[in-house]
Amino acid sequence: MKKTEVVVSIFGNDYRVISDDLNPERIKEVAEIVDAKMKEIHREFPLPSTTKIAVLACLNLVDDYMQREVQHKKKLTEMEEKIRSLILKLDEAVP
Repeated sequence: MKKTEVVVSIFGNDYRVISDDLNPERIKEVAEIVDAKMKEIHREFPLPSTTKIAVLACLNLVDDYMQREVQHKKKLTEMEEKIRSLILKLDEAVP
C-alpha cells in the first residue's frame, strides 16, 4: 500500500507524518485543527509545557468528537423512528 508523507507544522514545530491516507490535504487539515486547538488552549492557559498543552488540546478535541457522536446517534435514532412511522402510515394507506 502506498504511503503518503506530509510535513506539517503544529504549535511551532514541524512533524513528518507518514500515513496510509492518500490525501495529503486531509492530513494538513487535521494538523491545522490540532495547531489551532493548541494555540487556543495556550491563549487561555499559558502553560510552559507543550506536552500539557497538547494533552489539554487532545482532551478538548476528543470531548468535541464524543459530543458530536452523541448528537449524530440521537438524530439517526429520530430519523429511524420517523421512517418507521411513515412506513406504518403507508402500510395503512395502501392495501
